[in-house]
Amino acid sequence: MTRTWHEEQACRVAAETGDVEAQAQLGLMCERDGRAEEAERWYAAAAESGHVMAMKYLGTLLGGAGRTGEAERWLRAAADAGEVQAIVNLGALLVRDPQRAGEAEELFRRAAQLGVVHGMVNLAIMCADSGRDAEAREWFERAADAGDTESMLHLGRTAQGEGRTEEAERWYTRAAEAGDPVAMTELARWCASGRRMEEAERWHRAAAETGRALSVTNLGVFLAQSGRLEEAERWLRQAADAGEPQAMFNLGVLLDEAGRAAESRDWYGRAAEHGHLDAMFNLGNNLAEIDPEQAESWLRRAAEAGHVPAMYGLCVVLNGQGRYREGVPYLMKAADAGYPPAMNAAARDLLDQRRYDEAEPLLRRAVEAGLPAAFRNLGGLLKETGRLDEAETWLRRAADAEDVQAITLLMDLLVQSGRNEEATRWLQWLVQHGHARPA
Repeated sequence: MTRTWHEEQACRVAAETGDVEAQAQLGLMCERDGRAEEAERWYAAAAESGHVMAMKYLGTLLGGAGRTGEAERWLRAAADAGEVQAIVNLGALLVRDPQRAGEAEELFRRAAQLGVVHGMVNLAIMCADSGRDAEAREWFERAADAGDTESMLHLGRTAQGEGRTEEAERWYTRAAEAGDPVAMTELARWCASGRRMEEAERWHRAAAETGRALSVTNLGVFLAQSGRLEEAERWLRQAADAGEPQAMFNLGVLLDEAGRAAESRDWYGRAAEHGHLDAMFNLGNNLAEIDPEQAESWLRRAAEAGHVPAMYGLCVVLNGQGRYREGVPYLMKAADAGYPPAMNAAARDLLDQRRYDEAEPLLRRAVEAGLPAAFRNLGGLLKETGRLDEAETWLRRAADAEDVQAITLLMDLLVQSGRNEEATRWLQWLVQHGHARPA
């Protein structure tokens, strides 16, 4: 709610004359404007005079500033005076300390029994975290019946995870019909998973019409996936212009796939500046050929933040500059994290050193992830170590994916086992596709 300068000045005059209600209200005005120190001063003046709401405001402000002892004092005073939201806030303060979890739960239970929705939700979360699923469900349902859409969403997701599909949809629908844009998006995705695309679009549009930038983004992504690229671009631009980093990234992807590389890099860059790690990765990859220095900068930033594909991408860029020793640690981190191209690349280096026992586990993890290049390398390893039947299986899978090196290895294996006719058929394929010359 907006206010005028004159309204604040009138409140200030009253506060300075000792009006405790005005002092509490002025504290609120200051806090909402980001003037925390002044807010604390006015809250304290009112709280010291016995204003219960000021006690709650002051305790909550102090708790947010990490001043736990002072915060507890004021929240407890407000709670003891019967301010029910202060009971919840005191519980939320105490639950930060694992040793005081029991006290926190009792406070949440007290608030829940008084009908405070946040108390019900927090109590439900504590029950769920400690394995008391039946009691957790009871409190989530009571909060949902009181109109809490986050509880409805939780119940929907739980039902979905447990395979109770009709119940899941009922909860998603209740939350969506209550106007929650997150629930609308969840319901849209639910409908899309069941190929009910018209319903999915209707709910995506309803969520977008709330003005929530991420919901606008989700509509744009849905339209892009449906092949309606021009309309998708309009919605993504709307959300991106509103400052939503995910929209910036998705707009970059759409433009990238459309061959509009310069525009794409611009949007990746904007998302990256907002800390979007996938955008940093895509931008680094796109710049690798045209500006290796910038590519390295973005990939390093993403890699240092824990983005596993960026670790591998950084290794590739560093290797391209001959900086192999710098690249290896990033390659190994990505491989240890289970990134298939990194596992395959690390295994390939081990194969060159004939360290087959170390290479094989990496390759098997990569083939389990479905990486075709790993099929060939695992087949080659098995061939080198004499396990020819299994080698043939993996080389055939790679050959069926038109991996030329795998076809060459497979031909060699076929010739060794006297299957010259089949080897000749593969040779003909290579000739037809320009990978070999006729003899």
